[in-house]
Amino acid sequence: MNTNRIRILSACIVAALAVGAEAAGERWFGESLADRGRSVYQAHCAECHREDGAGDANWQQRGPDGAYPAPPLDGTGHTWHHDLSALQRQIREGGEKLGGVMPAFSGQLGDAEIAAVLAYVQSLWPDDIYAAWTKSYPDDAATGIPVADDAQGAGGNPVTARLRSLLSPGTRIGEPEDTPVAGIYAVRAGSRYLYVDESGRYLFTGELMDLEARESLTDKRMGSIRLEALAGFAQEDMVVYPADGEEKAVLRVFTDTTCPFCRRLHQEVPALQAAGVTVRYLPFPRSGPDGPGAEEMRSVWCETDRAAAMTEAKSGDGYIVGDTGCENAGAVAEGYRLGVEVGVTGTPAIILPDGRMIAGYQPYRNLLRTLGIN
Repeated sequence: MNTNRIRILSACIVAALAVGAEAAGERWFGESLADRGRSVYQAHCAECHREDGAGDANWQQRGPDGAYPAPPLDGTGHTWHHDLSALQRQIREGGEKLGGVMPAFSGQLGDAEIAAVLAYVQSLWPDDIYAAWTKSYPDDAATGIPVADDAQGAGGNPVTARLRSLLSPGTRIGEPEDTPVAGIYAVRAGSRYLYVDESGRYLFTGELMDLEARESLTDKRMGSIRLEALAGFAQEDMVVYPADGEEKAVLRVFTDTTCPFCRRLHQEVPALQAAGVTVRYLPFPRSGPDGPGAEEMRSVWCETDRAAAMTEAKSGDGYIVGDTGCENAGAVAEGYRLGVEVGVTGTPAIILPDGRMIAGYQPYRNLLRTLGIN
């Protein structure tokens, strides 16, 4: 992508918006930022402050617990008495220090989301209230809240600006990456890749295939995302079958003890070990984290010797479910969540060392060939 062109376009967009805002006497935020803030507000604030921002009717009176209930945010309360820094701090740190019940959102909302929700809250204020706030805090009214990742979705990179305004608040949006297709760019959005044209108007999802090389370019890009996500799942929470002798490669496999093809692959694990491959199993119950397969795997994860229990459960000889409530059992639900995040839709799902995924059973000889092991 021509980065100079992007910068010029971005500068023109920002300049045009700034001139328009000054001429119309508009507020420091744009409509797109307030729209994003509405989504954040509905998810985190509306339960206490109400959908219309009216707050609790008795917000000025302490409740039975001695705390003040949620105040209105629509301009009828005291919110407009504060500058933007104080309002940001209130969201991050909560209201308990001031005798309220508002929780701290520092671990849930980032700077861009806080900027967006404040824009939405201020959009609820009548013009006279906003004007009074502007008079008290002219610097804030002039500059607003600068957000590094362009929360307003107006400036910055035009390829990703529209995505930021449409996707859920907090979704991680990456920079456009070149693809072999002219005018088409790959953009990371959360835990997947989307494809957009250089205008940012047209988008498509799915896999980009290189038919000549017979490989999925999307899956290659997804490899880094999978490895990043898998790094958060501790090895001690996996069921591990170590390589015999020198370790030449590691395969991570999302598995289900009730899956026939998982059992077939498991029969070939000793051959993989003999060839120098370590196999690390992660749980992925096909029927969901509360289905019968999950119960059996929780039992396996509660066993002292999980490797032996896994082999027994996959033998098909009537594994007897034991303890399913131990501390280690929580790894089953976490494995399922992680599998969904990295795109697992069935088992076995084999993650190669570079993060690429093989969906379904593969004979061990094919796996060794893929790994470059003779």
